[in-house]
Amino acid sequence: MSKKKQTPLAKPSGITLPDHTRHVKEEAAYIVERLPFLAKKYAMLCGDTLTEDLLKAAKFHDWGKAYSIWQEACQKDHQAYLDWRASNKLPIDKYSSADYRRYEQEMRASRKLAGKHIFNASLRHEIASLFFIEKNRVELSEKLRTAIAAHHGKLSFKYKHRWKDDGRKSHSSIGPFIKYWNEIEALSDEVSDKDVQQILQKRYEFSAIRALLQLADTRASRKEGEGNDAHYELSSFPKVKRFPSLRPVQEAALQVSDQPISILRAPTGSGKTHAALLWAEEQTTKGRADRLVIAMPTRFTSNALAIGAAEQLGETGLYHSSAWYNQFGDLKYGQAYKEAFEAHRMAKYLATPVTVCTIDHLLISLTGTREAHHCTFFFLANSAVVFDEADFYDPFVQANMVVLIQALRVLKVPVLIMSATVPDSARSLYQVDYPIAVAKADARKTQKMLHYIGDSNSQKELVLQKMIDLGEGIIYANTVARALQYYRWLKDHVKEKDFPIVVYHSRFTEEDKKKIEEGLIDKLGKKAWENSDQVPVKGIAIMTQIGEMSVNISSTIMLSDLCPWDRLAQRIGRLARFDFQKEGLCYVITPLKKGLVYPAPYGEYSRKDKGWIPLKPFQETEKQLKEQYSEPKEITPENFVDYVNELYPEAPELDSHAAANQRSYQQLIRANWLILPDTRADEDEGHVGANWSSRHIPPQQVVYIEPPQDLSDYSDLQNFDLRYGVSVPQYLIEKELRKKEGSRISKLPIWLEKYDEEMTVCYTSDYSSKLGLAFLYDDHFISDVTNQIDP
Repeated sequence: MSKKKQTPLAKPSGITLPDHTRHVKEEAAYIVERLPFLAKKYAMLCGDTLTEDLLKAAKFHDWGKAYSIWQEACQKDHQAYLDWRASNKLPIDKYSSADYRRYEQEMRASRKLAGKHIFNASLRHEIASLFFIEKNRVELSEKLRTAIAAHHGKLSFKYKHRWKDDGRKSHSSIGPFIKYWNEIEALSDEVSDKDVQQILQKRYEFSAIRALLQLADTRASRKEGEGNDAHYELSSFPKVKRFPSLRPVQEAALQVSDQPISILRAPTGSGKTHAALLWAEEQTTKGRADRLVIAMPTRFTSNALAIGAAEQLGETGLYHSSAWYNQFGDLKYGQAYKEAFEAHRMAKYLATPVTVCTIDHLLISLTGTREAHHCTFFFLANSAVVFDEADFYDPFVQANMVVLIQALRVLKVPVLIMSATVPDSARSLYQVDYPIAVAKADARKTQKMLHYIGDSNSQKELVLQKMIDLGEGIIYANTVARALQYYRWLKDHVKEKDFPIVVYHSRFTEEDKKKIEEGLIDKLGKKAWENSDQVPVKGIAIMTQIGEMSVNISSTIMLSDLCPWDRLAQRIGRLARFDFQKEGLCYVITPLKKGLVYPAPYGEYSRKDKGWIPLKPFQETEKQLKEQYSEPKEITPENFVDYVNELYPEAPELDSHAAANQRSYQQLIRANWLILPDTRADEDEGHVGANWSSRHIPPQQVVYIEPPQDLSDYSDLQNFDLRYGVSVPQYLIEKELRKKEGSRISKLPIWLEKYDEEMTVCYTSDYSSKLGLAFLYDDHFISDVTNQIDP
């Protein structure tokens, strides 16, 4: 046997343990060198040296691979790979990551594992590392030992049996590693009994090494497997492009930049994105952070803002996979795709210089229910955070927000809350000492009118006909079902077959969402209006909440379902949006269903009464509209601020459900600071088990519009989700499946080769690229050519 074979291996591909350890140490040193602020804040909060701690953890993290059971298994898997090389007439003594990837692919195609002996060895090497550390009397702190134990995500109650069973001599005995689990669990319990501030500080101290060790190990392993294609250049927040003069909103943002937490009120379209970047630059320049996280209300708003930020800064990370797909999905393959994909990996950790995500993503990172949450938590602690337009009408979300902001305060994270209509009562809710910064209003060049038409169906039809006559308009529907009702009426009343009517809601694939947004901007965007003298603007957009902030379009006439004042302000932000448009008129209608007010989603469904109960902000807005806008009347940004202050004179009261959810959230933070729970967490939908969610929405499930096939692992399944999946409420799927005949959803078995695992998924062939999964909301929907193709 050659000397190389006698050297302990780190991987079946032939990478030796000394080489892999050196690679991980090099990546660890690279991280702290490229991001020096991490060490500064670590020293400030923990009083320790980050570089020294991280390099020490990297040195010992894989010692367990030298354990005889694991090493013998790895050598057998390596020999199988060498046999494959020989059978393919490849040099035996040459290392090639490309060859090993091909080997893995061939094994999967044969439904075999490339590392089957390691898989069946019943030994987690990172657990065995603790054994060797003790055996060799290496003195490591608790946080370093914990980071080593957790660097493959197995420090979890779900895998407690591995700590008990691995390395045991017989089925009736207990293995040698359970003592290390008991020590870590005792530490977890001890800290969990302290106050939340101490828990958060302790979690930061432990998550720092835990997160960076995982990052260094992952970077090294990916480079070993993929070469420099897997490299991502880490960097801090860049310099912001400066203009000769500042707009009022930007001046206001800089005025509060020295406050630990502040609130900025500025109207839509006033330049808030650039203001947020300037504020963040102040935080990084003065040593309070080294990156920016912008948290949006929903994932659908994050894509447009990320593109806007990228235009000013360059690279901007997108946390949510669907938003990333919207921006980069058409790259498909090649170097640009690989670079974008690596950037997305880092954005999931909040490790990009600027990351755009949702409030839900930050909320769930504190729950500690996934290993990645420790990385997200650590980089969040090194960030400056901007909350853009949090939903104040929703006490459920606000209850979670309060806990999150308290945590950011403990971690000394600078926070800026931006909104066009944030109420004065937000100061007491978020415990902000400094007065709300108010941007001086720009001179108004357009006049916006508001007219409440009650629940009159005839008035609604007059407005719709007026849109047809004008050739343009924007309609905001509160639900997908109502959006489809508007579409059906317009389709029946438009005489010209080529008249564009565009429906935009959340029940489309990501690819179609991107196409729809591009089509809307083409029809109703700024360039279309600038050229309207030569080519008349033509098109009616029907949108749900997905279009409140994410699409830069405008119309001179709008019809909106009734919603609270703060949401209405966002919608009217798309009315006569561009400076050269002189005026616009928005009609507001109260939605009905079976003759009763239908407030969804601004209400609660009562199972007891079998009906919807409107939230107070919905009711109060309707009352004020009746009193003041029964005739067309001008409305200004200042009016919206006054109305929102009247709507929320005090911090929102928590109902029993929101209060219970908040307590569950606090308990998750307390219990999961160190060890992962055996609990299912849905990252994208913001659910942890059955007891906590980021917002009060029903559980969601993916429906595929193409049958999944040729899937290797969960990563392949996720990529298939992005291209062919649509997330919809689970109850709608169950309702469709209950149909005895004619159900347009079927269940399909799929097989994940890498895990030899079979799953059942939902599939439909009745998807429309123009209307989405319309059949779930309209029993009479028929899929045909006219609604498959956009005119």
